Amino acid sequence: MEKLEQVKPYLAEMDSLFKELYDEFNNSDLVKRNELPTYRGIYVFYEKGKPIYVGRANNIRKRIQWHTRKSSGSESASFAFNLAKIEYVKNGKISKKRKELMQIEEFIEIFTKHKLKLINIEFKFIAIQNDILQTMFEPYLALKLGTYPINNTFENH
Repeated sequence: MEKLEQVKPYLAEMDSLFKELYDEFNNSDLVKRNELPTYRGIYVFYEKGKPIYVGRANNIRKRIQWHTRKSSGSESASFAFNLAKIEYVKNGKISKKRKELMQIEEFIEIFTKHKLKLINIEFKFIAIQNDILQTMFEPYLALKLGTYPINNTFENH
């Protein structure tokens, strides 16, 4: 059975468990990168008003800077790396491991393009200090906002 189908029976209960946090998040305003806070919590990338990626961080501003910094590598700019990998594979290229891809000039150009594109994106965020609650709310929010399974996969490495 597909992973999402296995989760569906629990969604109504999750909606009631996370209602307060979801409402607080949902009622927050979109902000630019330079307006992000330095506290712990969950952040969401928005492109043209649509959520595209959910993440969590100890320092939201620093994490977003790592995602979007031109000098960031594939580990720290993981969202840009995933976007580049999707584009690279769509162009008919053979899927390779992270290290191998980061040796290919064409892939590096695509990766850099995505990092630069993410600089101008808008964000929403919510402060959540508790690590356990962050860990639980992140995939719930990805499901609720529809970024799973496109850009958020939550697969084990």
